[in-house]
Amino acid sequence: MRSAEQPVTQLHQDIKTLHTEIVELRKALATTTHTLAELRVAQLLKANEYLTGEALRSDRLADTAKSDLAELTRTSQRDVLTNTVNRTVMLERVKHAIAMAQRNDSRMAVLFLDLDDFKHINDELGHATGDDVLKHTARCMESVLRDTDTVSRHGGDEFLVLLAGIAQASDAAQVATKILKALALPCKLGGHTFRLSASLGVAIYPEDGREASKLIDHADSAMYLSKKHGPGCFAFHTTDHKNAGKKAEKMPPAPSHLSDLANNARATEIQEKSGKNISK
Repeated sequence: MRSAEQPVTQLHQDIKTLHTEIVELRKALATTTHTLAELRVAQLLKANEYLTGEALRSDRLADTAKSDLAELTRTSQRDVLTNTVNRTVMLERVKHAIAMAQRNDSRMAVLFLDLDDFKHINDELGHATGDDVLKHTARCMESVLRDTDTVSRHGGDEFLVLLAGIAQASDAAQVATKILKALALPCKLGGHTFRLSASLGVAIYPEDGREASKLIDHADSAMYLSKKHGPGCFAFHTTDHKNAGKKAEKMPPAPSHLSDLANNARATEIQEKSGKNISK
């Protein structure tokens, strides 16, 4: 009888042992599954952080690229020295202003400005001072214009002004006078006192031309016409050269106690070196 009970008892023990092992295996499996889950979550989190970081980096690069492109576009459309629009942009704006004037049956004007005796400033005081004068000239012109108007450095000491949508020719005359007065105000540049003057030519659409290039050429011709009447003048384009003088207007003479480097750069240079007052 005992010999028969021993296998049964052994079987119960084996079953109990197997049950214990199965429980341990299940625990180990649960632990392993949890560990793998945590590892998987950690990997996913790490991958998500990486992708998020790369996305942010791409956004920053895109923003930088857009900013660089905008700056490149801006600088390619601007005169490096004066920060006014360049000739290409100005020509397009003049063409657009002509189209708008034609559509609205209105007028617009182009002014051509040349600084008087600028070569003397460059020769007597150096190109650095000359550059300061050009930048100051641009700011003076901008200060008296509307937001819808445009200043452009045409080249050297020459500038163009676009007056979009004027009512009559006298509006352009008023702007020309304001520009000459702004330039005539005494200013200190590079340690020197300036009272600048310029010659201005005015061309009106449609009377003086219906094409951008023609208006600019006629404003240029009018500027040379104004020079015949002395510095600080402006003139309208005209084909009647016999009566051209009637279309030229001149700024009032400068007070004698002011230095006028636009007309006599050497006089002011001597004055600064000697401490003596030199008047014209």
